[in-house]
Amino acid sequence: MLRSAHANLYETVVAISKRARQIHEEERSELEEKLLPYKEMIRNPASESESDRIFPEQIAISLEFEAREKASHKAVGEFLGGKYDYTLEKAVETKPVQAEDEDETDGD
Repeated sequence: MLRSAHANLYETVVAISKRARQIHEEERSELEEKLLPYKEMIRNPASESESDRIFPEQIAISLEFEAREKASHKAVGEFLGGKYDYTLEKAVETKPVQAEDEDETDGD
């Protein structure tokens, strides 16, 4: 199925991998944002008993994120579902600029 989308399978896999990384980064930042209050409570506990405490809410949030569909599976599903596609930019060939031959006389 992936091969039929574009001529080069490698390019398709690279595009899907990049999308999977984006999804993973978005989910990771969301997880860190949700866990931030608990990290603050652990770093700056109101009492000594709170510093050793395990918060059930924190565990529930972590388990929710663990149960989610993996980023790579989401990226493949989105690609096959037509939610995104990719185009390759043509590499621009640059020719080195050659300095003009300067007159090698000192001018004396």
